[in-house]
Amino acid sequence: MSRGAAFGLYGLPQREPDQPDSLWSPEFARAMAGARVIGLGEATHGSHEDGAVKAAIIKGPVSSGAVQTVILEVNANGGRELDAFIQGDAGDPAERVRTASIFRVNKTHALADLIGWLRDWNRTAATPVRIYGIDCQATAPDALLALEALRGLDPDEARRLAAPLAPIVSTEAQALRFPLLIKSLTSAQLQAAMTALEALRSALKRHPGTEEARYAALTAWQGLKAFELETADGEITGDERTILEYYSRRDVFMADNILNGPAGGAGAFWAHNIHVAGGVPSGSEYVPTGARLREALGDSYRAVAVEYGAARFNAVASVLPPLQQPAATDAQSEITWNVLHGRPAALLSRAHPGAYWVALSDLPDNDASAAWRAMPYTLDWPGWMATPVQVLKLPLRVPLGKMFDVVVYVPEMTPSQPV
Repeated sequence: MSRGAAFGLYGLPQREPDQPDSLWSPEFARAMAGARVIGLGEATHGSHEDGAVKAAIIKGPVSSGAVQTVILEVNANGGRELDAFIQGDAGDPAERVRTASIFRVNKTHALADLIGWLRDWNRTAATPVRIYGIDCQATAPDALLALEALRGLDPDEARRLAAPLAPIVSTEAQALRFPLLIKSLTSAQLQAAMTALEALRSALKRHPGTEEARYAALTAWQGLKAFELETADGEITGDERTILEYYSRRDVFMADNILNGPAGGAGAFWAHNIHVAGGVPSGSEYVPTGARLREALGDSYRAVAVEYGAARFNAVASVLPPLQQPAATDAQSEITWNVLHGRPAALLSRAHPGAYWVALSDLPDNDASAAWRAMPYTLDWPGWMATPVQVLKLPLRVPLGKMFDVVVYVPEMTPSQPV
């Protein structure tokens, strides 16, 4: 590992950006010292190197005993399946990821390699590592799990709640992808189901040992609340502030699930860059998960972003504005984005040859650093869909150091490797 004297950066050997010792070092451990939650971002949902980087970082604090929980941007049911695997389930890690109830963008060799490593680690660990999913887009299976748990404890109460929950727990509901489930409901049905889920969770609280079912009832409710304006008769309306508050609900719920859910407010948080960002972009009402974590935990939350020079990645191709909203299950294309202008990569690409990481707090205290921190940037990080041609967004006037603690720069990213 080489040290860049000018910016306090640490170069990564190009041949091993995904190896545990290529990132987790005494220097990286120092940058994360005192963190209860480490947010680990990715520049795209469809590239390999940033997933490998995150897996490598997680292995470091797990090996040192600093991290015992891995928190994934997957739904609660998918988290339970992956956790069961690392607790000792038999089988191939790639097959477990391929068949798990997680988003397609997560079904990669980077995640499979990590859960295989975690299973091996847990075989001899004094305190086994756990995996938790904190997203809320699996309302149907989550609600069914919670209702079935109550049926075994209080059949009469479960029978009373079955009618308002029927639209989200029926066999037909279980077969629907989440966006179609929401679209299959009327606003009245959604509100009735939300009320029933609150009653279901309260009923479960009266019985010890129902933590998993209570969490399922909560995430089922969150899914309805986060998307309540997208029902068959719903409409997303209001001023910009109201709309951005609506689109922030999922992020806010994910933060609440990290802080108050089974993870207990500690661990390594694997998600997209925009979700781990530890601040609210200036002039925006959108609240990332990381911003809520920073608000609650202060300096005990650390955010790591991955930035790219050029990226080839897998995504569902879309035009702006979309003529028709694509679905996450649509065919993916290999897309290339390589425009540096206006992005942090414009400077990062000149700071050091090859891949490296830098703790923004370690930048020299001089006029050049101050000017760079104050510059407006385009945070161009695509999710599961992207335009075939890179169309740069308006810059966000926010000091990068207020949103992230560490930036990992990868000059060239290649497509994710599906299992």
